[in-house]
Amino acid sequence: MKKSIIALSVAAAMGGFAGTASAQATQHLVFNPRGVGHINIVPYFSSQSANQTAISIVNTDTVRGKAVKVRFRGASNSDDVYDFQVFLSPGDVWTAGVSQATDGTSQLTTTDKSCTLPSNVNGKFILSRVYKNAGEQTREGYIEVLTMGDIVNTSGKYADLFKAVKHVNGVAPCTSSVLTALTRENAADYMVAPTTGLMTNWSIVNVSKFLVYSSEGAAIEARSIATGDDVAGNLVYWDQRSIPLSTGEITANTADPLFVGGYVQAARYDLPDLSTPYLSASTRTPADQARELSDSIAFRTVAGEFFNLASLGAATDWVVSFPTRRYHAAVRYTGSGAPAAVYGATNPYFNSGNTGMKGYQLCARLGLNALGFFDREEKSPSVDDIVISPGVPTELSLCGEVAVLGINGGIDAAGIAVSATFGALTRGNASNGFVQGWGSFTTPTADGLPMLVNQFTRISNTTTNVYYGTNYPARVLENGLMAP
Repeated sequence: MKKSIIALSVAAAMGGFAGTASAQATQHLVFNPRGVGHINIVPYFSSQSANQTAISIVNTDTVRGKAVKVRFRGASNSDDVYDFQVFLSPGDVWTAGVSQATDGTSQLTTTDKSCTLPSNVNGKFILSRVYKNAGEQTREGYIEVLTMGDIVNTSGKYADLFKAVKHVNGVAPCTSSVLTALTRENAADYMVAPTTGLMTNWSIVNVSKFLVYSSEGAAIEARSIATGDDVAGNLVYWDQRSIPLSTGEITANTADPLFVGGYVQAARYDLPDLSTPYLSASTRTPADQARELSDSIAFRTVAGEFFNLASLGAATDWVVSFPTRRYHAAVRYTGSGAPAAVYGATNPYFNSGNTGMKGYQLCARLGLNALGFFDREEKSPSVDDIVISPGVPTELSLCGEVAVLGINGGIDAAGIAVSATFGALTRGNASNGFVQGWGSFTTPTADGLPMLVNQFTRISNTTTNVYYGTNYPARVLENGLMAP
C-alpha cells in the first residue's frame, strides 16, 4: 500500500515523504507519522486580526544536542522573512510566539533560555525580500525547522560546544566565544552528522475571540532504504553570517531559482534550505532533493468538509501549503517585467504551463471544474451552463505559497471577509450554495501537485462574540502519478 500525507493538523495524520531515490541511493527522506524527525515543517503561522502563533521545538534526544535552523517564510511567495539558529541541549525545549507589532509587521518574542545565534532573536520580521517591503507580507506563512548537526559530549571542541549549550541549573551558559567561532569550514570540529529527534508543535491563538487552533509540525526523517531504520543525515551547518555565497556554493547547496539565477544575493544565513542535499548519495543535487520531496507529497485529488451555518457564525477555510514550490518556481521583484515568475529545473509540478502571475503572486492553476461539492444529503449543486457568449471561462487558481481558500466565505455587511483563520494575504473563495457538507478539488494532470492541506472551521456565539475552532487534515482521494 502506498503511503501518503496531505495534512499536518492532528496526530492521526498519515503519510510518506518516501521520495524517488536514484538507483545509487541507500537513504531516503520519509514522513514520520509518529511526529519526530530530522526536519519539521509548520504549515501555517498567522498574526492576522489579533492572531498569535505559538511554537515549541523539542529535542527528544536525551543524549545529544541539536544545532537547528529556524526559518519563517511568507505566504505570498515563500520569501524568507526571519531566520536564525537555535542550539538545543539534550531533552531541551525552545518556545517562542509570533504576534503583530504596532506597525503591522509580525514580530518574534521569546524568553527561552536556550542558546541562539544571534544571541537575541527577539524582533520584527525583516522586509528586505518581500514585495514592496510591506509589513503585511509577514503576517502569514509557514516555518522550516532543520537539524543541521548533532552536539555530542566527547572531547575537544565537541565537548566545548556541548558545555556551551548544556543547561546548568536551568540556564545554558551560551558561551559566546564558542558559539561565534562556528563556521561552515570548522563545523565538523564542533558537531557530528544530524540524527532524528526533533518534534515541533504549533498553536494559532486569538485571545480577543477566545479562538485556538493547534497541531503538530510535519516530521521528516532520513532512513535506510534497505532496513527502514533512521540514519544520520549530512552535516549541513552554515554559519549565521551575511557573507555572500559563491556561484559554486549556490549550485551545490540550493535549488532556489532566485539564488541560482542571481536575482537575490544568497548569503551563508540562507543555508541550509529544504533543497540542501541531506542524504549520503554523492550524485544527489539540490534539484534532486527538491523533486524527491515534491514527488512524495504530490496528490491529484483531496477532500475536506465545510460548515457555514450562519446562525452559529460558522466559517470554513481550506489552507493549502506548497512547501517545495520555492525550488521549482519563485517570483522575482526586480528586473524587466517584474514581478515575474522564475522557474528552476524542469518538473511536472510548477512550470509556465500550469502557473501564472496574479499581481505579485504566483498562482497554481487547477483548471476548469476542479472543485466538486456535496451537501450532507448527497446533493451536488445544480449547474446552469447555458450562457450568452462571448465570455471568459473561470478556473480555480490557488495563489501564493500558502493559499487560504474560503468555502462560502464571501464578505459580511461590514465589508470584511468571513473567514475561519482571518487569512487575507492569499485569500480566495469558493461558493457552492450549501451551508454544510464536503467537497474536493482535483489537479488537471495525473502528476498532481505537492501540497499539504488543512481544514479550519470555527463557530461562534453571536451574542458574546466568543469563537470555537477545530482543524482537521484534508483526505487524499487520489495520489499523484509519482507519489510513493
